[in-house]
Amino acid sequence: MGSALLWVLLAMGSLAATMVAFWVVLALAKSALSHDAAVLAGGAWLWILALLATVGIPLVLALWKHEGDARRLSRTMVWLPLCTNGAGLLLGTQVIPDVIGTALRGHGAWVAADRLGDSHAATRVMSALGHDAADRLDPAGAHGTWPGPGDETLEQWTAEADGHVDRDKAITVPFTAEGTAILLDVTFDMPAGSSGAGKLTLPYLFDTGASFTTISTATAAKLGLVVPEDAPVLTFNTASGPRESRMIHLPSLWLGDVQIQGLLVSVCDGCVNDRHQGLLGHNVMREFFAQIDFKNQRMVLLPRIAQTKRNRWYDIEPMVELKVEGTAEVWLGRVRWVVRVHNRGHVPIRDVVPVVKFADGPVLRGKPIDEIAPGASGRSLVEGRASLDGSSDSRGRYTLGLAEAFW
Repeated sequence: MGSALLWVLLAMGSLAATMVAFWVVLALAKSALSHDAAVLAGGAWLWILALLATVGIPLVLALWKHEGDARRLSRTMVWLPLCTNGAGLLLGTQVIPDVIGTALRGHGAWVAADRLGDSHAATRVMSALGHDAADRLDPAGAHGTWPGPGDETLEQWTAEADGHVDRDKAITVPFTAEGTAILLDVTFDMPAGSSGAGKLTLPYLFDTGASFTTISTATAAKLGLVVPEDAPVLTFNTASGPRESRMIHLPSLWLGDVQIQGLLVSVCDGCVNDRHQGLLGHNVMREFFAQIDFKNQRMVLLPRIAQTKRNRWYDIEPMVELKVEGTAEVWLGRVRWVVRVHNRGHVPIRDVVPVVKFADGPVLRGKPIDEIAPGASGRSLVEGRASLDGSSDSRGRYTLGLAEAFW
């Protein structure tokens, strides 16, 4: 009885060691291969290589030792794979732990991902196991892989120009004589072939309570902007209660010599009166540092200096619908989710980077999506650590948003 139990345990050990070694060899081979070569080879030779390394070597040794003796050959193959694969794993983890760790983090789930997709539970489990094993083997490399350190914040990713301003383009705006309302001229580019001098200048109210700049239906018509019936609708809380408004893309507007491109504006005919033709909202204000001097009845706007193209995530986020594909689960303290980004607007969006923001936890950045056409969807892989009080069900504990997006 004891002998039979021992043989069963040896067989189970050999099976386990062979499976783990097979997985590690596949990940190493995939990591060492360029993408083009993998496509060219079809990936079949990776499986052959893994079989030769994990099953072929012990089989060849057993045949060399017991050729012609089927009984002794079968008995040897019960325990020899445990020894060869176990020794190989032990040697590899001691000599090249960083190489194995990198391979498991990047390609530990490729078998399931290629066949079942990134959203499948099997892919998530294999990815979590790969990262967990890699973190144990190579703790130093745990924070050196994409998508980046988990302790960075959304504000760090979206910050621009380190707060530098262009004082030569400062805009001084006086308060109105009737009180503290701040009115300023906003200039729009007229479409080619329209009447006028190519510019349309209108008085606007600087409204710190408006999330988005507004435009009237009449002004949109003058600018040649179409307001589609199926344009995305947002609900705003106003002094008179909730109000729905259709949202459209405005190519640009000017404040003084400062041009602001790619804005989301609210079509609001109720935001017009005899003093102003619309509201200047947060999506324009965020491009300036504002200095308000009540004593001297004036405001000074200092435009921010952008070293690169402006990140328009604030304007684009309301135009997209974000959703996690499949069930949002956490395995071994990690997520591997695919976030689907649907463009509800009528303008293409580019270089879209979604983020998953966990309550009292990390903010995980997704893989960039090159372009999403109007009405189309893009997919982004989000992967990283996520602690959710030991629960594997994260529903209700996270929000989806954008870190970067451009018109």
